[in-house]
Amino acid sequence: MSDKYQVILISHNKLAEGILSAAKMIAGDQIEAKAYGLMPGENPQDKVKQIEKELDPEAHTLILADLFGGSMANAAIPLSVKDNVRLITGLNLALALQVILEHPWSDAEIEKTIGRAQENIQEVKVDIKADEDESFF
Repeated sequence: MSDKYQVILISHNKLAEGILSAAKMIAGDQIEAKAYGLMPGENPQDKVKQIEKELDPEAHTLILADLFGGSMANAAIPLSVKDNVRLITGLNLALALQVILEHPWSDAEIEKTIGRAQENIQEVKVDIKADEDESFF
């Protein structure tokens, strides 16, 4: 296996395209990844066949899908059987940026990447009573 690395974002509708666009805004337009969205009336298996045609058999390929158990993730499962393809669900911007910039591949690297992306899922709470004498902003 070469050092080539592919990142493919898949989702319902235009979520994958939006996340890729946001990632490019943050990390720069030079990042390489592709995004595919399943639009109303389209068949997920047809979309995955299109993706499969574009897979580089010499590249480590990481597919990020929006929903575990969702139609796009389920349709992509047969791709993950290939030795050079891994599938992760729960697509969000933090996960996409880490994968695009760091190229995780080993089990330990993937686990660390998922953990760091999960850490970004938090409720933000502000305790305005702590400093009642001062303006909030």
